[in-house]
Amino acid sequence: MAGQVSQRLAAGLLIGLLLAVLAGCGGDGAPKSEDAAGSQPGKPLTAGTCWDAEHLPDVLGQHRFDAWVEQYAGGSEVLGQSMRDDAAYDRPFACDEPHTLEIFDVVSLEPALLARVTSYADLLDESSPLYARVRDQVIDRCFARSPYGVAQRKAGGLPVQLSPSENPDGGLSGGWDPVPADRWVRGEKKFLCLFEQDRPGTVRFADITTSRYPLAARVCIDVPAKEVPCAGPHQAENIAGMVLNTAVESGRLPGRTAIRSATNGRYVALSGRDQARLDQVCQTFLEAVSTAQRGLTAAAYVADADEWPGKDGLYNATCYALEPGDPPPMMNGSVFDRG
Repeated sequence: MAGQVSQRLAAGLLIGLLLAVLAGCGGDGAPKSEDAAGSQPGKPLTAGTCWDAEHLPDVLGQHRFDAWVEQYAGGSEVLGQSMRDDAAYDRPFACDEPHTLEIFDVVSLEPALLARVTSYADLLDESSPLYARVRDQVIDRCFARSPYGVAQRKAGGLPVQLSPSENPDGGLSGGWDPVPADRWVRGEKKFLCLFEQDRPGTVRFADITTSRYPLAARVCIDVPAKEVPCAGPHQAENIAGMVLNTAVESGRLPGRTAIRSATNGRYVALSGRDQARLDQVCQTFLEAVSTAQRGLTAAAYVADADEWPGKDGLYNATCYALEPGDPPPMMNGSVFDRG
Protein backbone atom coordinates (compact mmCIF):
# COMPACT_ATOMS: atom_id res chain seq x y z
CA MET A 1 0.00 0.00 0.00
CA ALA A 2 1.17 3.57 -0.61
CA GLY A 3 4.22 3.87 1.64
CA GLN A 4 2.45 1.53 4.07
CA VAL A 5 -0.55 3.70 3.25
CA SER A 6 1.51 6.80 3.92
CA GLN A 7 2.91 5.63 7.24
CA ARG A 8 -0.32 3.84 8.17
CA LEU A 9 -2.51 6.82 7.26
CA ALA A 10 -0.23 9.35 8.95
CA ALA A 11 -0.34 7.53 12.25
CA GLY A 12 -4.09 7.46 12.42
CA LEU A 13 -5.00 11.09 11.55
CA LEU A 14 -4.38 12.55 14.98
CA ILE A 15 -5.23 9.13 16.49
CA GLY A 16 -8.80 8.68 17.54
CA LEU A 17 -10.08 12.24 17.82
CA LEU A 18 -12.64 11.29 20.44
CA LEU A 19 -10.07 9.58 22.65
CA ALA A 20 -8.44 12.83 23.65
CA VAL A 21 -11.84 14.07 24.72
CA LEU A 22 -12.51 10.92 26.70
CA ALA A 23 -9.10 11.01 28.33
CA GLY A 24 -9.59 14.53 29.65
CA CYS A 25 -13.19 14.34 30.83
CA GLY A 26 -12.88 13.64 34.52
CA GLY A 27 -14.39 16.11 36.94
CA ASP A 28 -17.67 15.99 38.72
CA GLY A 29 -20.98 17.42 37.67
CA ALA A 30 -22.62 19.03 40.64
CA PRO A 31 -23.59 22.40 41.98
CA LYS A 32 -23.56 23.74 45.54
CA SER A 33 -22.40 22.57 48.87
CA GLU A 34 -25.79 21.68 50.28
CA ASP A 35 -27.05 19.62 47.33
CA ALA A 36 -26.19 19.60 43.65
CA ALA A 37 -29.09 20.60 41.41
CA GLY A 38 -28.88 17.28 39.60
CA SER A 39 -28.76 15.42 42.90
CA GLN A 40 -32.10 16.54 44.23
CA PRO A 41 -34.81 13.89 44.72
CA GLY A 42 -36.84 13.29 41.59
CA LYS A 43 -33.90 13.96 39.27
CA PRO A 44 -32.00 10.67 39.16
CA LEU A 45 -28.84 10.50 37.08
CA THR A 46 -29.49 7.22 35.32
CA ALA A 47 -28.72 5.67 31.95
CA GLY A 48 -31.02 6.91 29.20
CA THR A 49 -31.75 10.32 30.72
CA CYS A 50 -31.12 13.63 28.95
CA TRP A 51 -30.26 17.09 30.28
CA ASP A 52 -29.63 20.73 29.45
CA ALA A 53 -26.24 22.34 28.86
CA GLU A 54 -25.82 24.37 32.04
CA HIS A 55 -22.44 24.07 33.75
CA LEU A 56 -21.65 24.24 37.45
CA PRO A 57 -20.61 27.92 37.59
CA ASP A 58 -23.73 28.89 35.58
CA VAL A 59 -26.05 27.36 38.15
CA LEU A 60 -24.07 28.08 41.30
CA GLY A 61 -22.62 31.49 40.65
CA GLN A 62 -18.96 32.15 41.35
CA HIS A 63 -19.21 32.39 45.14
CA ARG A 64 -20.98 29.07 45.60
CA PHE A 65 -18.76 27.42 42.98
CA ASP A 66 -15.70 28.53 44.97
CA ALA A 67 -17.25 26.95 48.06
CA TRP A 68 -17.88 23.76 46.08
CA VAL A 69 -14.21 23.67 45.04
CA GLU A 70 -13.13 24.25 48.63
CA GLN A 71 -15.27 21.42 49.92
CA TYR A 72 -14.63 18.76 47.28
CA ALA A 73 -11.29 19.71 45.69
CA GLY A 74 -9.50 20.87 48.82
CA GLY A 75 -9.53 24.44 47.56
CA SER A 76 -7.09 23.57 44.77
CA GLU A 77 -7.39 26.04 41.91
CA VAL A 78 -5.99 23.46 39.48
CA LEU A 79 -8.39 20.70 40.53
CA GLY A 80 -11.24 23.17 40.67
CA GLN A 81 -10.56 24.22 37.10
CA SER A 82 -11.26 20.68 35.96
CA MET A 83 -14.82 21.03 37.31
CA ARG A 84 -15.57 24.34 35.61
CA ASP A 85 -17.12 22.81 32.50
CA ASP A 86 -18.91 19.99 34.31
CA ALA A 87 -22.63 19.65 33.73
CA ALA A 88 -24.93 20.87 36.48
CA TYR A 89 -27.73 18.39 35.62
CA ASP A 90 -30.16 21.16 36.41
CA ARG A 91 -32.98 20.41 33.96
CA PRO A 92 -33.96 16.98 32.63
CA PHE A 93 -35.45 16.58 29.15
CA ALA A 94 -37.31 13.84 27.38
CA CYS A 95 -34.66 12.36 25.09
CA ASP A 96 -36.95 12.58 22.05
CA GLU A 97 -37.02 16.35 22.57
CA PRO A 98 -34.06 18.62 21.71
CA HIS A 99 -31.47 18.30 24.48
CA THR A 100 -27.74 18.80 24.92
CA LEU A 101 -26.50 16.02 27.18
CA GLU A 102 -27.35 12.31 27.36
CA ILE A 103 -26.25 9.89 30.07
CA PHE A 104 -25.97 6.79 27.91
CA ASP A 105 -24.72 4.51 30.69
CA VAL A 106 -23.75 4.51 34.36
CA VAL A 107 -20.81 2.36 35.49
CA SER A 108 -18.80 1.47 38.60
CA LEU A 109 -15.16 0.65 39.27
CA GLU A 110 -14.03 -2.79 40.34
CA PRO A 111 -13.85 -2.88 44.18
CA ALA A 112 -10.04 -3.08 44.37
CA LEU A 113 -9.62 0.09 42.29
CA LEU A 114 -12.46 1.92 44.01
CA ALA A 115 -10.79 1.27 47.37
CA ARG A 116 -7.81 3.33 46.22
CA VAL A 117 -10.01 6.41 45.71
CA THR A 118 -9.86 8.05 49.14
CA SER A 119 -11.41 11.42 48.25
CA TYR A 120 -13.29 13.08 45.44
CA ALA A 121 -10.16 15.10 44.67
CA ASP A 122 -8.51 11.85 43.52
CA LEU A 123 -10.93 11.88 40.57
CA LEU A 124 -9.83 15.38 39.50
CA ASP A 125 -6.03 15.05 39.37
CA GLU A 126 -5.44 14.12 35.74
CA SER A 127 -1.67 13.92 36.29
CA SER A 128 -1.83 11.06 38.80
CA PRO A 129 -1.34 7.34 38.02
CA LEU A 130 -4.55 6.60 39.95
CA TYR A 131 -6.55 8.92 37.70
CA ALA A 132 -5.14 7.12 34.66
CA ARG A 133 -6.26 3.75 36.02
CA VAL A 134 -9.72 5.10 36.76
CA ARG A 135 -9.96 6.72 33.32
CA ASP A 136 -9.01 3.52 31.49
CA GLN A 137 -11.48 1.38 33.41
CA VAL A 138 -14.33 3.88 33.08
CA ILE A 139 -13.80 4.20 29.31
CA ASP A 140 -13.74 0.42 29.00
CA ARG A 141 -16.93 -0.01 31.00
CA CYS A 142 -18.78 2.89 29.36
CA PHE A 143 -18.53 1.15 25.97
CA ALA A 144 -18.77 -2.45 27.19
CA ARG A 145 -22.46 -2.85 26.31
CA SER A 146 -22.22 -0.95 23.03
CA PRO A 147 -21.16 -2.37 19.63
CA TYR A 148 -17.64 -1.13 20.44
CA GLY A 149 -17.25 -3.29 23.53
CA VAL A 150 -19.05 -6.24 21.95
CA ALA A 151 -16.70 -6.18 18.95
CA GLN A 152 -13.64 -5.96 21.18
CA ARG A 153 -14.66 -9.06 23.09
CA LYS A 154 -15.79 -10.95 20.01
CA ALA A 155 -12.42 -10.29 18.36
CA GLY A 156 -10.61 -12.25 21.04
CA GLY A 157 -10.72 -10.06 24.09
CA LEU A 158 -7.47 -8.11 23.57
CA PRO A 159 -7.87 -5.52 26.36
CA VAL A 160 -8.19 -2.36 24.30
CA GLN A 161 -10.79 0.37 24.77
CA LEU A 162 -12.60 0.71 21.44
CA SER A 163 -14.67 3.88 21.14
CA PRO A 164 -16.27 6.26 18.60
CA SER A 165 -14.19 8.54 16.42
CA GLU A 166 -15.21 12.16 16.44
CA ASN A 167 -15.11 14.99 13.95
CA PRO A 168 -14.10 18.00 16.06
CA ASP A 169 -16.24 20.23 13.84
CA GLY A 170 -19.25 17.92 13.93
CA GLY A 171 -20.80 19.36 17.08
CA LEU A 172 -21.13 15.95 18.78
CA SER A 173 -18.79 14.48 21.40
CA GLY A 174 -18.46 11.99 24.22
CA GLY A 175 -16.96 11.94 27.69
CA TRP A 176 -17.44 10.82 31.26
CA ASP A 177 -17.76 12.24 34.77
CA PRO A 178 -18.06 10.90 38.28
CA VAL A 179 -21.47 11.53 39.80
CA PRO A 180 -21.80 14.93 41.48
CA ALA A 181 -19.51 15.26 44.47
CA ASP A 182 -22.26 15.40 47.08
CA ARG A 183 -23.66 12.10 45.80
CA TRP A 184 -20.19 10.57 45.79
CA VAL A 185 -19.47 11.44 49.41
CA ARG A 186 -22.88 10.03 50.40
CA GLY A 187 -21.84 6.69 48.95
CA GLU A 188 -23.03 6.75 45.33
CA LYS A 189 -19.72 5.73 43.74
CA LYS A 190 -20.76 5.83 40.09
CA PHE A 191 -19.51 7.27 36.80
CA LEU A 192 -21.65 8.83 34.09
CA CYS A 193 -21.01 7.98 30.43
CA LEU A 194 -21.92 11.07 28.42
CA PHE A 195 -22.88 12.05 24.88
CA GLU A 196 -23.09 15.79 24.19
CA GLN A 197 -24.41 18.02 21.40
CA ASP A 198 -23.15 21.58 20.92
CA ARG A 199 -26.67 22.58 19.88
CA PRO A 200 -29.83 21.00 21.28
CA GLY A 201 -30.97 18.08 19.15
CA THR A 202 -32.33 14.56 19.27
CA VAL A 203 -29.28 12.57 18.18
CA ARG A 204 -28.57 9.75 20.64
CA PHE A 205 -25.43 7.82 21.52
CA ALA A 206 -26.96 4.66 20.03
CA ASP A 207 -27.21 6.43 16.66
CA ILE A 208 -23.41 6.58 16.27
CA THR A 209 -23.14 3.08 14.84
CA THR A 210 -26.12 3.51 12.48
CA SER A 211 -27.03 5.41 9.33
CA ARG A 212 -29.04 7.84 11.50
CA TYR A 213 -25.87 9.59 12.71
CA PRO A 214 -25.13 12.85 10.83
CA LEU A 215 -22.62 12.27 8.05
CA ALA A 216 -20.99 15.62 8.83
CA ALA A 217 -19.99 14.29 12.27
CA ARG A 218 -18.01 11.38 10.82
CA VAL A 219 -14.32 11.47 9.88
CA CYS A 220 -13.03 10.62 6.40
CA ILE A 221 -9.63 11.21 4.81
CA ASP A 222 -7.56 11.10 1.70
CA VAL A 223 -4.14 9.51 2.13
CA PRO A 224 -1.98 10.37 3.94
CA ALA A 225 -4.04 12.51 6.34
CA LYS A 226 -6.14 15.10 4.57
CA GLU A 227 -9.52 15.28 6.22
CA VAL A 228 -12.36 15.48 3.70
CA PRO A 229 -16.18 15.36 3.95
CA CYS A 230 -17.59 11.86 4.14
CA ALA A 231 -20.38 12.91 1.78
CA GLY A 232 -17.88 13.16 -1.08
CA PRO A 233 -15.18 10.86 -2.46
CA HIS A 234 -12.59 9.75 0.07
CA GLN A 235 -10.06 6.96 0.50
CA ALA A 236 -10.75 5.89 4.08
CA GLU A 237 -13.18 6.38 6.96
CA ASN A 238 -12.05 6.66 10.56
CA ILE A 239 -14.53 4.28 12.20
CA ALA A 240 -13.21 3.92 15.76
CA GLY A 241 -10.40 4.80 18.11
CA MET A 242 -8.57 2.53 20.52
CA VAL A 243 -6.82 3.20 23.80
CA LEU A 244 -4.18 0.51 24.26
CA ASN A 245 -2.96 1.28 27.79
CA THR A 246 -4.51 -1.76 29.47
CA ALA A 247 -3.01 -4.07 26.86
CA VAL A 248 0.39 -2.40 27.23
CA GLU A 249 0.37 -2.47 31.03
CA SER A 250 -0.61 -6.15 31.06
CA GLY A 251 2.18 -7.07 28.67
CA ARG A 252 -0.21 -8.01 25.83
CA LEU A 253 1.22 -5.25 23.62
CA PRO A 254 4.63 -3.52 23.71
CA GLY A 255 4.94 0.05 24.94
CA ARG A 256 8.01 2.22 24.48
CA THR A 257 10.05 -0.86 23.60
CA ALA A 258 8.24 -0.92 20.25
CA ILE A 259 9.91 2.33 19.13
CA ARG A 260 12.60 1.90 16.47
CA SER A 261 14.91 4.35 14.71
CA ALA A 262 15.55 4.61 10.98
CA THR A 263 17.26 7.06 8.66
CA ASN A 264 13.97 8.91 8.16
CA GLY A 265 13.11 9.05 11.87
CA ARG A 266 11.62 6.99 14.67
CA TYR A 267 8.60 4.75 14.26
CA VAL A 268 6.48 2.26 16.23
CA ALA A 269 7.18 -1.32 15.14
CA LEU A 270 4.59 -3.88 16.17
CA SER A 271 5.07 -7.56 15.41
CA GLY A 272 2.98 -9.06 12.63
CA ARG A 273 1.01 -10.97 15.26
CA ASP A 274 0.27 -7.84 17.31
CA GLN A 275 -0.74 -5.87 14.24
CA ALA A 276 -3.02 -8.69 13.13
CA ARG A 277 -4.73 -8.75 16.53
CA LEU A 278 -5.44 -5.03 16.38
CA ASP A 279 -6.63 -5.33 12.78
CA GLN A 280 -9.01 -8.11 13.84
CA VAL A 281 -10.63 -5.84 16.43
CA CYS A 282 -11.20 -3.22 13.72
CA GLN A 283 -12.48 -5.79 11.22
CA THR A 284 -14.89 -7.30 13.74
CA PHE A 285 -16.29 -3.86 14.48
CA LEU A 286 -16.65 -3.04 10.78
CA GLU A 287 -18.63 -6.21 10.19
CA ALA A 288 -20.93 -5.31 13.09
CA VAL A 289 -21.83 -1.86 11.76
CA SER A 290 -21.85 -2.41 7.99
CA THR A 291 -24.30 -4.62 6.12
CA ALA A 292 -22.58 -4.24 2.74
CA GLN A 293 -18.84 -3.96 3.16
CA ARG A 294 -18.27 -3.57 -0.60
CA GLY A 295 -14.86 -5.22 -0.52
CA LEU A 296 -13.67 -2.96 2.29
CA THR A 297 -11.34 -4.00 5.03
CA ALA A 298 -10.63 -2.46 8.43
CA ALA A 299 -7.12 -1.98 9.77
CA ALA A 300 -5.52 -0.43 12.86
CA TYR A 301 -3.02 2.40 12.61
CA VAL A 302 -0.98 3.18 15.71
CA ALA A 303 0.30 6.57 16.77
CA ASP A 304 3.71 7.75 15.61
CA ALA A 305 6.71 7.42 17.90
CA ASP A 306 6.40 10.94 19.34
CA GLU A 307 2.90 10.06 20.53
CA TRP A 308 3.72 6.58 21.90
CA PRO A 309 2.56 7.43 24.50
CA GLY A 310 1.28 10.98 24.11
CA LYS A 311 1.53 13.76 26.68
CA ASP A 312 -1.68 12.45 28.23
CA GLY A 313 -0.01 9.08 28.78
CA LEU A 314 -2.22 7.33 26.23
CA TYR A 315 -1.13 4.69 23.74
CA ASN A 316 -3.57 5.19 20.88
CA ALA A 317 -4.58 3.55 17.64
CA THR A 318 -7.28 4.22 15.08
CA CYS A 319 -9.46 1.87 13.03
CA TYR A 320 -9.85 2.81 9.36
CA ALA A 321 -12.16 1.25 6.80
CA LEU A 322 -10.77 1.30 3.26
CA GLU A 323 -10.52 -0.71 0.10
CA PRO A 324 -7.09 -2.31 -0.24
CA GLY A 325 -4.98 -0.77 -2.99
CA ASP A 326 -1.90 1.30 -3.67
CA PRO A 327 -3.17 3.92 -3.21
CA PRO A 328 -6.56 2.96 -1.73
CA PRO A 329 -9.39 3.55 -4.23
CA MET A 330 -11.97 6.24 -3.63
CA MET A 331 -15.30 5.47 -1.96
CA ASN A 332 -18.38 7.51 -1.06
CA GLY A 333 -20.58 7.84 2.00
CA SER A 334 -20.17 6.06 5.29
CA VAL A 335 -19.68 2.37 6.05
CA PHE A 336 -22.20 2.77 8.89
CA ASP A 337 -25.28 1.67 6.95
CA ARG A 338 -27.42 -0.10 9.52
CA GLY A 339 -30.72 1.54 10.34
